[in-house]
Amino acid sequence: MAISDSTKVTTLDWVVIGAGLLAYISSFFPWYRTSVSVLGIERSASVNAWNAGFGAWFSVLLLVVAGGLMLASMMVGRLRLPAPRSLITLGLSALAAVTILLRWVTFPDASDGSGDLGSVEVGTLFTASSGAGFGLYLGLIAAIAAVVASLLTFRAGGGNFFTQTPSSTAPPTA
Repeated sequence: MAISDSTKVTTLDWVVIGAGLLAYISSFFPWYRTSVSVLGIERSASVNAWNAGFGAWFSVLLLVVAGGLMLASMMVGRLRLPAPRSLITLGLSALAAVTILLRWVTFPDASDGSGDLGSVEVGTLFTASSGAGFGLYLGLIAAIAAVVASLLTFRAGGGNFFTQTPSSTAPPTA
């Protein structure tokens, strides 16, 4: 297997590869954390992306696939894909970013019903807090970086979402 000329690989391609790697690494950090204190006894727990639900681990896989696709096209050269590579990585990255945001807003929270999200305190007997962990923030940064890099690569390649390409056949006339 011959590696293609690395001068054809842009910095934005490396950003997508790096974002996939960063997402994979972030998946092992806490994505959700919670802590409870009862009568001065404190307990806390956290879960990583692989245990934080579908939205967490699926978004990591999407970013890893986007980075892997970019890396494979560097190694193999020209891949036969049904759409431009930058459009595929843009779709995967955007879906990952939206999935991470949805997972973030659907995490359970320690709310007392008064609108104070994130922590509950009942005197000094009971306190509880919960929220997103470091891994989620890192994964979200990776997803946003991959979206921006893929979008810039798509636009640099002449891609445009707002114009329709002319078809090879003319529309039927009446």
